[in-house]
Amino acid sequence: MILTNSFLISASYIKVCQRNDPNVDKCIMNSVEELRPKMIKGIPELDVPGIEPLSLGQIALARGPQGAKLTAVVNDVKVRGPSNFIIEELKSDLDNNRFDFKLLLPRLDFNGKYKMDIQVLLLRLQGRGNITGSFKDYACNVTMRGHKEKRGDDEYLTFDPFKVKLRVGESSIYLTNLFDGDPILGPATNRVINENSQVFLQEISPVLERSLGELFTEMANKITSKFTYKELFP
Repeated sequence: MILTNSFLISASYIKVCQRNDPNVDKCIMNSVEELRPKMIKGIPELDVPGIEPLSLGQIALARGPQGAKLTAVVNDVKVRGPSNFIIEELKSDLDNNRFDFKLLLPRLDFNGKYKMDIQVLLLRLQGRGNITGSFKDYACNVTMRGHKEKRGDDEYLTFDPFKVKLRVGESSIYLTNLFDGDPILGPATNRVINENSQVFLQEISPVLERSLGELFTEMANKITSKFTYKELFP
């Protein structure tokens, strides 16, 4: 799809920032805010995918020695809430096409399917069912680095894979049908999981960081590929 400058003008959600504007960082932040409503479902006319829900790959967890081992696999994880990010700070370097964002993710809700296996000496406990949970007040650092690519007589901005780093806030996790719905083991295990939720977060955070980075990179490059560098930053 080839779009012209007239489309850029008519697309009210694309805000152009003057590269020599002393408040260019604020302008870029406002541009992102204008795009936010479109991010949820995507922008079909620009081939930009939606951000909600965010799908994660398989998450595997293995902890403990052979005599007291816990293994778990979580699949089909859907995360809702990434589009509600708050931009707390932006530092841009247009000469080097670098943008450093500090974001806050107020709340992320997720659900998926789990399978768990716990072995303590000769006792083996298994369970499978639904997993739901939430993460609150996650700090997120996003580094965007790009380069200009020549196409004919024009230059376009292309971003390298985004680097996303999360700093953990609060979390809660709930698993249904633990050990075939055992009325004692199920609630007790859920309490233990939440008391030790950092173990689960250590496994899910890299997957979440990678998935957010890939999605943000794809969204940004879909947009910048449709407009020349001069159109975006005259």
